[in-house]
Amino acid sequence: MKKYLGIIVVASGAAIAAAMIWFIIHVRPTPGAELDRIKVAPDVEAVIRAEQGTDERDFLELWEHGKMKWQALIPRYAGSPGRPAIAYGPTAITVRVARDGHAEVFAFSTQSAEKIGGYRIAAEHEPIATHPDGPITMTDHVRAYEIAAGPGWHQIAAIDLATGKGQWKRELGGAPITDGGVDTSGVWLVQDGKRHLFDPLTGADR
Repeated sequence: MKKYLGIIVVASGAAIAAAMIWFIIHVRPTPGAELDRIKVAPDVEAVIRAEQGTDERDFLELWEHGKMKWQALIPRYAGSPGRPAIAYGPTAITVRVARDGHAEVFAFSTQSAEKIGGYRIAAEHEPIATHPDGPITMTDHVRAYEIAAGPGWHQIAAIDLATGKGQWKRELGGAPITDGGVDTSGVWLVQDGKRHLFDPLTGADR
């Protein structure tokens, strides 16, 4: 029996290794269909892809000059074509995600895909579902301005792109927000048919 022991050990090890290889190949997250593609800077695009076999996670890809620079696995992307949930800056990119009733922003290094920060929007209103209409993410490439909403409330929060940390937030009431953006005058929203303007640094009315 002893002379067969070595053979049994080697065979067992080979079987375990084969099982592990099979597990890695079949369980490893695999990118699927493209969900959104956003031009964030000249020759730079953010691409969102679904993960094959699940609706709980997606992939964020950063493309430069037509080539993929990096890819990161994220919770479910909160945006959709025409309603971007991405903000891009020189050193970081943020993506709005939805999971377990949270509205969250993840910040990644544009150079390495390292996660450098995160922020939960309107945590006091949870659970939160992504609102079906109006803007989600707006940006001036310095901060991301995120809208979250629910029955009877809206909130805007500013997130520093360099750190992924929140800078300010404002409660905006229950009237629908139909449009928004950032220009030289500040952060603007159209709520209940009226245009409102906020200071990008503080969130104060302008």
